Amino acid sequence: MPQSLLALGAHDFRNDPASSTGTISFQRTSEASYYGPDGFLHFSQPGQDTVIGKAPQQPNGEQQVSAPKGENLFADNNILTASVWNKVGATISAISGIPGYVGAGTIYKLTENNATGEHRVSRGATVTQGTPVTISIYVKAGTRSNVQFSFMSATSYTGGNPGLKFDLASGTVVSKSSNVIDFQAIDSGNGWWLLKLTALPDKGTNSGLHLYMRGDSGSISYQGVADRYVYIGGIYFEQKELLSAARTVAAVSSLRFNYDLSSSPPKLLGALVEPAATNSTPYSQLITHTAWRKQYAKILATNELAPDGTNSAFKLVEDKQAGAQHYIMPYPNMPSSSGSTYTFSAFLKAGERKWAYFNINGVTVHFDLVNGVIGNKNNIFIPSIENAGNGWFRCAAVFLVTTTTTSAKIGPEPANGQPSYNGDGTSGIFVWGAQFEKSNGLTSYIRTEASSVARNEDVVTVSKPATGTSDLFLQRKNGGLWVDRLTADYRVPASVHELQIANFYKAGESTLSKDDTVEELFPFQYESVGPTQTPVTIFDELYISQTPNKDWSLRQAVNKTSPTFRFQVNPGEKWSGDAKNPKARERCEVYKKSSSLPFNEDVWMAYSLRIEPGQPQILSPSDWCYLGQMHATEDPGEMSTGPVLGFRLEGLDSIKVYTAANLENPIKTEPKYILRGSGVFTRGVWHNVVVRMRFSPTNGQLQWWQNGVELLNISGVGMGYVDAKGPYWKFGIYRCSNVSIPTLAVEYSNMELVTGQSLLSRVKTPLPIV
Repeated sequence: MPQSLLALGAHDFRNDPASSTGTISFQRTSEASYYGPDGFLHFSQPGQDTVIGKAPQQPNGEQQVSAPKGENLFADNNILTASVWNKVGATISAISGIPGYVGAGTIYKLTENNATGEHRVSRGATVTQGTPVTISIYVKAGTRSNVQFSFMSATSYTGGNPGLKFDLASGTVVSKSSNVIDFQAIDSGNGWWLLKLTALPDKGTNSGLHLYMRGDSGSISYQGVADRYVYIGGIYFEQKELLSAARTVAAVSSLRFNYDLSSSPPKLLGALVEPAATNSTPYSQLITHTAWRKQYAKILATNELAPDGTNSAFKLVEDKQAGAQHYIMPYPNMPSSSGSTYTFSAFLKAGERKWAYFNINGVTVHFDLVNGVIGNKNNIFIPSIENAGNGWFRCAAVFLVTTTTTSAKIGPEPANGQPSYNGDGTSGIFVWGAQFEKSNGLTSYIRTEASSVARNEDVVTVSKPATGTSDLFLQRKNGGLWVDRLTADYRVPASVHELQIANFYKAGESTLSKDDTVEELFPFQYESVGPTQTPVTIFDELYISQTPNKDWSLRQAVNKTSPTFRFQVNPGEKWSGDAKNPKARERCEVYKKSSSLPFNEDVWMAYSLRIEPGQPQILSPSDWCYLGQMHATEDPGEMSTGPVLGFRLEGLDSIKVYTAANLENPIKTEPKYILRGSGVFTRGVWHNVVVRMRFSPTNGQLQWWQNGVELLNISGVGMGYVDAKGPYWKFGIYRCSNVSIPTLAVEYSNMELVTGQSLLSRVKTPLPIV
């Protein structure tokens, strides 16, 4: 726990929710989906619960997978030392002091002897012929890490004993027999794996299980070594339903814990607390239905594994039509509300074609189904692509609808941006699970048949500690939120992003302490904004980037609600717009699009700034390094000038404020820059800045605060030119080009720029960085 603030109550939904303190109440009255730790999409049914002292871990409604559904035919499954368990070439002993999995009971050590042969534990069972059987076992690597897990009584199964070989160290399946109907390998924490097998005893009623250790050569028959062993937890033997069907979880009392399937094994992201949504796509999975139009294409049923683990994926195959788009689409067009934002999505997987596209109301966005990246797109779209496991990607596009119906086509293509081409009659992509929802972002998948289907909102309430007034910090995958001075329980707002923590703290702590706590819990995760001229939105205001087009030039924190950006310039890196400028310059900035500020009116600005540790900017008298500038909006025929107000970094950590004025109209001579004040901005720490400006060539005003302390307060000075329009704001790094000037990186957060209102309150109460 970070030392900045001491949590009074903590709910961590990323690592070990069982360590949570306090009470969490949950309710949802409809089916909802999530990605599970086994790498598949699951469907959780309606449920409600009050969880005291812990939150369920995995995988959502399977009782944290320590008590799988169905009657366990091994009632004494945790007494592995009992005589009913047959030990061959091995001994079993109960042990303590080994970290367990959620819900673990007694833990055992299976130790091989030094005989030559098999080293295993087994047990028989009588089953009903013709009904699927599922066996489950918790296993953890010891000094052996390779095991073989199988049914017994080969005469009861067509093809012999169904089983698999598994590497407990790497968490990978080495191989499995073809008569295994389904299997799961679920990471249960602390090195434990839950292995689950389903098979059909179609030829007899004798069955049971074997767990073998495998030798260094991979064989189950080998010369044993007396100190080699694996750990075993609970074992379950159930005769009930297929695991693929069981992925639709029965009515449960748990949150949905969502996993990132791009990592191996899948990584727990947090709990889904989603708003209500409706999928308006008919027959979202049954794409062979007549509700789907096929244009120069056909749909084939396949045995391909779908995102939910069932063999229900369809293949979209192009025909031989030349110069055509080969696609499928819901038909007739789907109803939509003009002026509203919608999201269209589908699960897609590469076949012979590696690229796919959406054509929505006549414009396209393209997806790379091998590398999981977005290709060409029309600017009406905000696209995304997420890894859905097993080669699948969930492709999505957010857009504003301007019509009362929406056409949504899905098609393959031979390359990025080439939806029209000569088909070969055999190539295509795999398609499953389409969704059209009235939403500003992608939500969890909702399956449909003939009609639209709604997912109701998740209702989650966290109980306030019994210590009086508290502050609550909530972190989602995309950022955080402070809720101050709570005197009652708190209902968590719904969001499309996973909830990661909900921590209570003593009320009244400073913004600085809160910022330190949040950064210790969630260090900044930056990703590139994109190439130069990329639009950037900050508090609903549009900025445009000017960068050297390096991956590191301009990056945005993707795990922060506060708009936070990192700028970096290395020696010699230039923005393309400066390439032909006779003045040698280096820059990485963003500027306020089409936003000239007024003359003779108060303009307020507030932000947080952190200069990263590094070498001093040693500048000659004619050099400069601006971290922010009010750039003049030049009149036609006017010479290019510097800023009317600039914040220069000089030396290691000194920021100096310069102003400029000129009464010429138009300006023909270079204005003079006058030093107005300075402050020390220690590197490596955040500084809260507030500025009040009034632009005028003769009667300007300027106030400047740093961390609540006024550094500058002047009036009656020249700060501006005789221009038709006022200046505009640019921030980042803008400096003269000099090989002796070192690399520089700065971070900005919570940039606010307003007119017609005051930001004086930010002097004492800056916005937190969350």
